[in-house]
Amino acid sequence: MSPPVPPADVRGNDWTSLDTSPAGTFVPKLAVSVIVTYYEAPEELELTLAALERQSYPRHLFEVLIVDDGSRLPLEPPESSPLKVRVVHQEDLGFGLARARNTGARAAAHDILVFLDCDMLPESDWLLEHSRWHHAASDVLTLGFRSHVDVTGIDAAAVRRRSGSLGDLFADRESQRPQWIEFHMSRTNDLTSDDDDLFRIVTGGNLGVSREFYEAVGGYDESFTQWGAEDTEFGYRAYTRGAVLVPARRALCWHQGEGSTPSEAESASLELQRAKISQLIAHHGFRRAVPGRSFSVPQYVVTVRASASREIARLETVEQVLAGSIHDLVVWIDEPAGDVSSRSREHEMLRRLLAGDPRVQFGSPGGAGAAIPAAPFHITIPAEAEVNSDAVERLRGHLGSSPAASTNPIDYMSGISIVRSWVLHRAARRGLTVAECEAVKPLNPDETGVESARPGREMRSPLARRIGSGRWFLRRTARRLVKLKHFFDRNTRRCFNIIKAVGREASGIRSLDDVRQFIDWAIRSVAIISKKRLGEAGVRLRRDRQAHYRLGPEMITVGPVASAVFSTAARIGKAASASTQVAITDTPQQGQGIQVDTVVVLSELDPSASVPAFDAERFNPRGWNFNHGSSPATLGPRHVSSLDPDRLRRLSRAHHVKDSAGIHDGIASRAGTLAALAATGAVVRLAEPDAQLGSYLGTEFYSLLTDELVAEANSHQREALSIAMRRCALRDHSLRARARQVLAGTDRRVPPLPMVSILLATKRPHRLAAAVESAAGQTYPEFELVLALHGEGFEPGAVEEIAGSIDRPCRVVPVPGHVPLGAVLNAAVAESTGRLLTKFDDDDFYGPEHLWDLVLAHEYSMDCLVGKAAEYVYLEDSDRTIHRFRNRSERRSASLAGGAMMIARHDLDALLGWREVPAGVDRALIEDVLISGRRAYRTHGRGYMLVRHNQGHTWQARDAYFLKQADEVREGCDLAFAGVV
Repeated sequence: MSPPVPPADVRGNDWTSLDTSPAGTFVPKLAVSVIVTYYEAPEELELTLAALERQSYPRHLFEVLIVDDGSRLPLEPPESSPLKVRVVHQEDLGFGLARARNTGARAAAHDILVFLDCDMLPESDWLLEHSRWHHAASDVLTLGFRSHVDVTGIDAAAVRRRSGSLGDLFADRESQRPQWIEFHMSRTNDLTSDDDDLFRIVTGGNLGVSREFYEAVGGYDESFTQWGAEDTEFGYRAYTRGAVLVPARRALCWHQGEGSTPSEAESASLELQRAKISQLIAHHGFRRAVPGRSFSVPQYVVTVRASASREIARLETVEQVLAGSIHDLVVWIDEPAGDVSSRSREHEMLRRLLAGDPRVQFGSPGGAGAAIPAAPFHITIPAEAEVNSDAVERLRGHLGSSPAASTNPIDYMSGISIVRSWVLHRAARRGLTVAECEAVKPLNPDETGVESARPGREMRSPLARRIGSGRWFLRRTARRLVKLKHFFDRNTRRCFNIIKAVGREASGIRSLDDVRQFIDWAIRSVAIISKKRLGEAGVRLRRDRQAHYRLGPEMITVGPVASAVFSTAARIGKAASASTQVAITDTPQQGQGIQVDTVVVLSELDPSASVPAFDAERFNPRGWNFNHGSSPATLGPRHVSSLDPDRLRRLSRAHHVKDSAGIHDGIASRAGTLAALAATGAVVRLAEPDAQLGSYLGTEFYSLLTDELVAEANSHQREALSIAMRRCALRDHSLRARARQVLAGTDRRVPPLPMVSILLATKRPHRLAAAVESAAGQTYPEFELVLALHGEGFEPGAVEEIAGSIDRPCRVVPVPGHVPLGAVLNAAVAESTGRLLTKFDDDDFYGPEHLWDLVLAHEYSMDCLVGKAAEYVYLEDSDRTIHRFRNRSERRSASLAGGAMMIARHDLDALLGWREVPAGVDRALIEDVLISGRRAYRTHGRGYMLVRHNQGHTWQARDAYFLKQADEVREGCDLAFAGVV
């Protein structure tokens, strides 16, 4: 008989220090039960059993136990198999994966349990790789890995008779690995980091554990009766029990069937399960523990030790803990052993006073760890202590992220400590103290927020009590001085940082427009700081996260996909009414029986129609910063769990943002998150190419996300990538864009793309053809051209030929030469029909996306006047191209180029049109907008280049004026540099 396997002797989760035999020299001694969970999948099971026959682990040392979860045709044991195969049946009570694993564990004959899903094909050394770790330690969880592959055309005989590995057998087939697992492996340095959420990676379809530890953890939670999250919850309980999580990469299985991400139905189920596990997993990544909330599993267990004198003093301590700023806790009150009759009258009084509080439990001294094992933190404070409202928060902050525990060696009798649950359990299994098991951080009692009472104070003489009171007064004064020092240190640093930021922004003030920008920046900064400080105080500012503007007819959504697509639209309902005109469904079947005129089925449209749309008025590049960090950021679960535009904008400050598939609920959800992120101006790079994602995002957008230039882009290239990505996102994935797409095949009224009238006023016949060609090259689909020919010299035949060369509506308005420019533009407006008006200059250069940029900015800024600044200028006399005004775009500004402005017709009418002056009409329009109380917004400057000839301009300025402002200078007319071509 083999000796019992000891618990792991490691620090933290350093599984690499376990004393295991290498795979090549490992000699198995312990028997293993392979537990296969099954439900109506005979073909998959046949392949799995064939793969198990090829295991290198000695056959006499393992059995295969198949648990049939109530299949309609009950599974029978295979008639002929070289393996020891047993079948156990359980009643069909719905989704019973957790129950099936527990059934298998109870029926298993051996002390090592390895769980395997029935559609997984294990490699030959799979069982060997699992079991060798369980020969070394009794409290490890071995986490096998998997790849997904299509096994069509492969039978059991091919699996049995293969000459090499399964990987060789599938070498010519496309395979996928779950990227979310690789993301967490990379983030946690292969599960050896100090992160407190290592359990996220636990999956039950390829998992090894000893029977003893499985039973200690409590097995799987059988209340999980639908798909998703039961493995994570089991992994959490195992982790808080002190399990060592071992990533066994060579314990590889091949999942039968492609698709390493959840289906839409599974994603919908998982969303409900996340709500369930928020009660069971006491970790900030799984729950939002706002003040006043309680949960089934608390984050903290605070043990109040027995009182040496008065129980009523312990009541005060308990009440102070319960009234603290942290509500997600349970108070454990030590009580003496024995029956009720042995308790003192005061203790019984304490019991009766607190018995009705759900956050108070009574039990034996030191019994809190066993009674509430899943709470991640255990705090001990003495009876009769005075507890500040932030004491628990302070203790947690003092512990930080790396130490296993903090205790108080300075005054051990005070008994103040905070210990992580996993080290508490691990020390108990090994028969050691916490300090012998893990590193312990000293705890200064003056910084805990807990003031301990000295034992036996009623027994002291009056003089001793006076001396004690004096010492207590001095200690309290010293503590308050320390607090005051910390307060000043913290706020001095904050003030210094604020002064630096104010100085940096103020140093760029050169004009009245810069002053306005500075004021806007200051207001936004105050709002952000106030929100953060209120958050620290536990105050949550509620913000309406839905768009309330109309998207067309009265609509409802049916199904999880359709609901997700329009989740941010407040005016799209879930239930039909008499006024409902359109139902948007996931599948045709969901539309049957709905009494509406029009049913739109998303599964019949392009995949991009299933991407959740974002509200462009919330997710947009406002405040985008040209300056950036040198390193990339990583998109994590906290960013995708609840999309917050402010949080995503902070990501845009990184050089670029890396994304992997594993953190997302599905491909459509991933596409929606990436679109919203790109809309804020962030530059995004996919960790791994995913061609399917391209069908959801669009070819252009996907090619930008996979461009190798993203990782190495300089500042100028990074800005160009950001603009291209945000343009794709805002154009194709906003709420209005999605409504246009979904309703395109119906006769319903949708939010139309506004018609744009390009007003081109010129008095130079030789520039007319080039100016019209520039307008004709715009990719925006809805525009017309109005040519205002100012003065003489225009030959009617040549004008007619040029106007006919454009495939858009074109009107020609001749205006006498003596008429001022403002009147010329007003004449052009009178002949136009567009809802939006924009002015083109005849000698400037315009990129093909210029109109799109202005229309999108007009939509998301909601300001009266939008435009671009003359960031790029070609100095014809010097033959140079300059870039200036970097880092001043995507904000309200009065510095707009006259040839790149856009205004709505009704706003221009309210301002009585352009001022009829011979020069300065653009500046006059900006002034009229601001004086009227309206606002002007400046988007990015790419795609527009101002040309300076030093003659023929209404505004005269020499090259030296522009060169002085230049941030970068290029020789020649560099149209690509300006994004024009």
